[in-house]
Amino acid sequence: MSTQTTRNGQGSITGRRYSRKPRRAVLFRDALARRLITLSGIGSIVAVSMVGLFLVWVVLPLLMPAQIAEDRPLPTDVGAGGSAFVAGAVDGYGNMSWGMTPQGEIIVRNLADGAVLDRIAVGDSLRPTAWSFGVGTGQAAFGFGDGTVRTAELVWHTTFHADEEVPDRYTDMIVGEARAWDNGVVVRTPEGQLRHQVLELTTSEPIPVGAAPVRLVDLAKGAGGLFVAALDAEHVLHHRKLTMRKNMLTGKVRVTASGGELDLAPILGPAAGSATALKLDDTGNLALLLETDGTVLKLVRDGDEFVDAGRQDLVADPTATLTAAAFLNGRISLVVGDSGGDLTVWFPLRDKVGGVDLVAAHRLEGGSAAVTALGASERSRMLAAGYGDGTVRLFNVTNQRKLGEGRMDGGTITRVAIAPREDQLLVTGQGGEALWRVDAEYGEVSPATFFAPIWYEGYPAPAYVWQSSAGSDSFEPKLSLVPLIFGTLKATFYSLLFGLPLAFLAAIFTSEFLDKGTRARVKPVIEIMASLPSVVLGFLAALVVAPWVEDVVVEVLTVLMLAPLGILVGAHLWQLLPRNVAARWENWRPAAVFVSLAIGALVAWRLAPLVEGLLFAGDFKAWLDGRVGSGLGGWFVLLIVPMGTLAWFLNMRYGDGVIRNLKRGTPPLTVALYDLARFAVVAALTVSATVFVGWLLTSSGWDPRGSVFDTYVQRNALVVGIAMGFAVIPLIYTISEDALVSVPDHLRAASLGAGATPWQTAVRVVIPPAMSGLFSAAMIGLGRAVGETMIVLMAAGNTPIMEWNIFNGFRTLSANLAVELPEAVQNSTHYRTLFLAALTLFVMTFILNTVAEAVRLHFRGKTSRL
Repeated sequence: MSTQTTRNGQGSITGRRYSRKPRRAVLFRDALARRLITLSGIGSIVAVSMVGLFLVWVVLPLLMPAQIAEDRPLPTDVGAGGSAFVAGAVDGYGNMSWGMTPQGEIIVRNLADGAVLDRIAVGDSLRPTAWSFGVGTGQAAFGFGDGTVRTAELVWHTTFHADEEVPDRYTDMIVGEARAWDNGVVVRTPEGQLRHQVLELTTSEPIPVGAAPVRLVDLAKGAGGLFVAALDAEHVLHHRKLTMRKNMLTGKVRVTASGGELDLAPILGPAAGSATALKLDDTGNLALLLETDGTVLKLVRDGDEFVDAGRQDLVADPTATLTAAAFLNGRISLVVGDSGGDLTVWFPLRDKVGGVDLVAAHRLEGGSAAVTALGASERSRMLAAGYGDGTVRLFNVTNQRKLGEGRMDGGTITRVAIAPREDQLLVTGQGGEALWRVDAEYGEVSPATFFAPIWYEGYPAPAYVWQSSAGSDSFEPKLSLVPLIFGTLKATFYSLLFGLPLAFLAAIFTSEFLDKGTRARVKPVIEIMASLPSVVLGFLAALVVAPWVEDVVVEVLTVLMLAPLGILVGAHLWQLLPRNVAARWENWRPAAVFVSLAIGALVAWRLAPLVEGLLFAGDFKAWLDGRVGSGLGGWFVLLIVPMGTLAWFLNMRYGDGVIRNLKRGTPPLTVALYDLARFAVVAALTVSATVFVGWLLTSSGWDPRGSVFDTYVQRNALVVGIAMGFAVIPLIYTISEDALVSVPDHLRAASLGAGATPWQTAVRVVIPPAMSGLFSAAMIGLGRAVGETMIVLMAAGNTPIMEWNIFNGFRTLSANLAVELPEAVQNSTHYRTLFLAALTLFVMTFILNTVAEAVRLHFRGKTSRL
């Protein structure tokens, strides 16, 4: 404030008087501070909003629609005619394609101009009568009229050359330019090299399987070797396991075949001639013989022979016939198309007696005409389907999403092939052949993929699964975020279940029952706990606490259940002290609380073997697995705390009358003995009621094992709850204690003056005005638990499973980001899905904080007039 001197030097002791008008410097600093604070607040809001917008920007491409469109038509005048090809594929770079004619000639073409680059015969002078090509493996099998089978391997062979290694006419090529050369195509790469690519066909020696012509053939390459199955014109199934041995000196490959035959005529009966396709699964242990009416004969390998495993109808419409069938990548899921335009995806599941059932896991959007061609991708679950009216549709089978649709003029689609990079589609119809452009970079995901149950291969039912990678190229990505959200909620629940009551009770105790001097020493010690790095807590939880708890899990549970009784017993015993002694020892009462807790914990620890024998049949881990005992012990553990809380409420409401009705002048010792007896009766009734309710639930067939309690895993939710409880307790305690202390003292004085006890004052007078602060403390602890990474990463087992079992692990959203984001390929589906997980976590915390702020303002409004 500015000062000025009076004219006569009088008017104040100093001879100066103060002006009520602030100086300009003060006004300037005040305005500057106000604007800086405002800008900081706006900047915080903008920063948080930018984080959210960035996450949305990264995730948005996952939700963009896929498209397919015709790029350019291809010439079909290649001798036999492109429309007559019975099989074909596109190379990985989209420069060449091959197609096989019914005469057994493979024609290699340049996709740039349709020119023929090479012609390769698959059977010398013999014309194949049956053929089969693997998806993405390059393996093929051909059957011939003389009863022999040949296996083959079609490989796009790539070599790189410098300019001096090629003819001069290719040295002037620019980057991306492609030209025909030496039965293949040469392309200038961005690195300046010349990439030359040709198709190589390697066939085996003829393998005799029978005397009759081969009608159907298929092969599968699995971990057990190469398997071939062939059906001849006499309805005999020949199955062989092929062993390849290469001569190191001559380089010649010798094929050894072993197997047997199965006469299908008696099994098929009159339908023996209607078989239209033969399919072997990825292991070679299941053979499927498809008939025109949609019936499939299942043949299962039993030792060295195949046996009949029954028949099944794969076409739902009884008036429709089977028109197309193809395996997806991996040779597990079979896609079946019928004359009604329906597409159904089947895969085998073992039944309880060892048989095989095909389940209809997916039904894709139907068409208006018969399905005439199917083409599967070799890298994902993408499927192309051609129809009799010239329509072409592209699907992702896992999420049943239609990625796009187009139409080719000229009638029926006879063949479709997806390029290895899934960016091109080769479509052949009666009206010609064309190369289509595919834009479905993220076609394997949809909102249902992330938040709805999906029926994955080999699963008995739709499920929520997170499994982003595997060791097989035919792996089906499982990107459900539900297990990660569940794990986040599970970690938060068990952490707050452990930390929230302790933090609140500690705050109430230190603010209402401790003297100021002791509180000034206790509070900083608890706050120091917040400085412990979460990685240290996770390290200790994983390497110290988890192994220790595994060895003494019953003791830990017993201490958690019974140790609080030590404090209650100690409190009642304290009342038995003479008043003059209790008054002199008042300052030692906090120490007595800790001593009572320690004694209670020690007694509970010693009683653990007895508890294990009474509740868990003497073997806790065997009890968890359901091998011994009943569910009564589990119900006792779950119900003892709720029943104890109910008993405390009833005791406070009705039991106090027993003490109040005592005659005035009753000795304090007598009152204390009555109170101790009341406590003993309530404790006994609590235990009895818990046992009775647990018995009723167990008798009704409800067993907590298999849900809340199940097989014990070392790194589990119990360990995480303890470790994360220590992480959130200091935050909740500090804010709660500050909120309680800020309640005006005149409210306490009025309550105590009216005759209320300190505990009644704390519960009924202090806590209600402080409720907004207590709720804020709980929400901050909740946010800390939701976003925790290192503790759950190190101590939770990191398994994305969905079960409430406290003795099993989980995986949270934050831990999943920490584990997988450094290894994810930038801008891949996996990469953007991880950002979607981050966005989900962002939205969860935003909603929680918004609700928390609304509730806090509600409580604050109710108590603002106090």
